[in-house]
Amino acid sequence: MRLSKAPLKDIDKYPVAVLGFGRAGRAVTEHLIALGNPPTVYAQAPVPEEVQATYRPHGVIFAGDFPTVFPESFLVRSPGLRPDHPAIRAALARGSILTGEADLFLALTSATVIGVTGSDGKTTTANLIAALLRAAGKRVLLGGNNGVPLLPQLSSLGPADYAVVELSSFQLMTAPAPDVAVLTNLSPNHLDWHADMQEYAAAKCHILHGARALVTNADCKQTREIGERAPLPVRFFSVEDAPSPKGAALFATVHGDMLRVQEGNDTRELAVFRDFPLPGRHNRANLAAAVLACAELVSDAQILRTAREFRGVKHRLQKIATVRGVTYINSSIDTSPTRTVAALSALDAPLVVIAGGRGKGVPFTPMTDALSTRARAVFLYGEAAGEIGALLEGRVPVFYHDRFSAAFDAAARFARAGECVLLSPGCTAFGEFRDFEERGECFCRLVEALAKERIEHIGTSRTDPCNGRANERYGL
Repeated sequence: MRLSKAPLKDIDKYPVAVLGFGRAGRAVTEHLIALGNPPTVYAQAPVPEEVQATYRPHGVIFAGDFPTVFPESFLVRSPGLRPDHPAIRAALARGSILTGEADLFLALTSATVIGVTGSDGKTTTANLIAALLRAAGKRVLLGGNNGVPLLPQLSSLGPADYAVVELSSFQLMTAPAPDVAVLTNLSPNHLDWHADMQEYAAAKCHILHGARALVTNADCKQTREIGERAPLPVRFFSVEDAPSPKGAALFATVHGDMLRVQEGNDTRELAVFRDFPLPGRHNRANLAAAVLACAELVSDAQILRTAREFRGVKHRLQKIATVRGVTYINSSIDTSPTRTVAALSALDAPLVVIAGGRGKGVPFTPMTDALSTRARAVFLYGEAAGEIGALLEGRVPVFYHDRFSAAFDAAARFARAGECVLLSPGCTAFGEFRDFEERGECFCRLVEALAKERIEHIGTSRTDPCNGRANERYGL
């Protein structure tokens, strides 16, 4: 029986395969158990026996690695699994339906969904949107690619509620559009996973196909062109005094401490940046995008209060401590070169930078150009250390280390009072860490140990993070 036209709401009526068993896979499995339709789980990485033992009594079958073709009617993939995997293609050819955790939530929820994607800034922008909506008295779920599964909250949200969903390019290859789409910017990213830049950009653009409104960046050539061609109302923002885009429904521009929002002949001005604590032009862009995403739902007073009280996102330009006059800043979420460029531009103090990890198949040149002018020294670790270092040699002192903790130890000893030790890797955490969060927590523990004058422990097993665990987050 061919099911390619069956709606996702019928997923409880047919056999289901869950492909991958990280956070998303477990959330889908628990959702299906609650529906009385326990799935078969296929995982290319072994699922620990103690985890299997939790789910087997509910009827879940663990089938191990992928077959040549999946026999189930619905396939729910992990975001990190390409939708053109041969076993998936074979199943789709015989009529199976491919979906994902975010896909199911977007298709089934009755809440208003604001979806946020982009190469940079989506996490901060999503958090700002959620904070604005909460200030307006709305009930809000914030989840998706930020590591918070969506399906567990499906039944608790009604038509009066809001879901702010961070969406990666991996998820967007199959996910339906939200009600309001936010596309922060577009630059090369994840080219180690996507076939090319064209596929990556096309995946990001899926967010607007079927949306009721689009919020996007007039300063980015690619997103400006996308917005000017989009067949739906578009709200543009600019922090670089860009000219008004064609057909803009709303246009928000930054003028000093003021955010000026133009709608036709009407202008709304707010001093949102006067007390906004987050540094950098990129964070002003994030706030402008967030205001546009829910402009009709929040008052001026609510916007100003949110801007004043917002304290940022964990692991992004997060000040941890000042030890012996040196300030330690955790920006582990900077998993691409462009994010590191933004972080460097946001700080004024002399910088000692820790960078490296695993690259995404995109050029490091913008990042190394910024490091050569902003950093007093760079301490590298991980698989990409050699590639980054080759671009920095002769421009700034570069030090190479086998492990992250060794890079931290050396950077801490090198830094002088009045300087900042900045963790802004420009790479994913994979290889040594499960994800950027684990890397950032390791940095925080090392700073804490330093603050307690336990320098002798830095780089030993007592402060080293656990390694080698299967990644549970995708599409950062």
